[in-house]
Amino acid sequence: MLASPASIPRALIVERIGRAAMVVAVLTLEGCSASSSADHGQAPRTFSTLADCFCRGTADHREETISVDEAHRLAANPFGISLRRLRTLDASAARELAACRGFLHFAVLPALNPAAAEELATHAEDLRLDRLETLSADSARALARHAGALHLNGLRSIDVATAEALATHEGLLALNGLEDPEEQVILAIARHRGHLCLNGVETLSPEAAGALAARRGKASLHGLASLTYQSLVSLLHHSDRSGFDLPDWIPTGRSEAIGLRPAAWKGEGKPLPRPLSTPSALASINN
Repeated sequence: MLASPASIPRALIVERIGRAAMVVAVLTLEGCSASSSADHGQAPRTFSTLADCFCRGTADHREETISVDEAHRLAANPFGISLRRLRTLDASAARELAACRGFLHFAVLPALNPAAAEELATHAEDLRLDRLETLSADSARALARHAGALHLNGLRSIDVATAEALATHEGLLALNGLEDPEEQVILAIARHRGHLCLNGVETLSPEAAGALAARRGKASLHGLASLTYQSLVSLLHHSDRSGFDLPDWIPTGRSEAIGLRPAAWKGEGKPLPRPLSTPSALASINN
């Protein structure tokens, strides 16, 4: 039964309202952008989430290590767990934390061994590991079995083997920390079939653009800063754009109606101008 607001000290009410506001931000803004019901396989439980946040709040852990007993105690919280300073995690503690019914947020955890990754993969809700600095292929293969949204936005680079492992994940996959991945990494991660977030990527080769355009899931690429003519052709000739979240400077509409200057911009490696000239003054992309 919810506590009566009159029986709760004013300072505590203010704190809980702040927590509720934070939850709204997490649900709607963090990661790739707001994850849809398709990403999770169910509609967001917004009302129950906010009510629980107001009355009980997220379970916080503020130590650099965690015991199995403490992990078990925290997992009883039905909303979620924020591990704000945890820097090491073994498989036994990870198994207890994974039983939590809410989200798991590891705010500063820098590394994850395969055994702990296998345990965390059994968690049923959002898994946020946004400060991982490295991720081995074995750990990635284990995490890929996680059924919920997987946030790995702290990774600045990954190798092809890790990309291939993560590509087998089927939920929302956020890799917004990747800024200049090798083409082979993009080609590998493009095999991912869920919502793929690559909002840190600034440019794409024609081959990488084509691979992303041909995939079945949605891709978020808000960070694109430049494209060659060939890359734009690959991006739009293979897609109706509905499968992309793209920055506003990239032209909209059907590919055959997009205005570009083929004679001026077909040179290999030459970036397109920003903003692009108006379609009415230029020839079709298909000419």
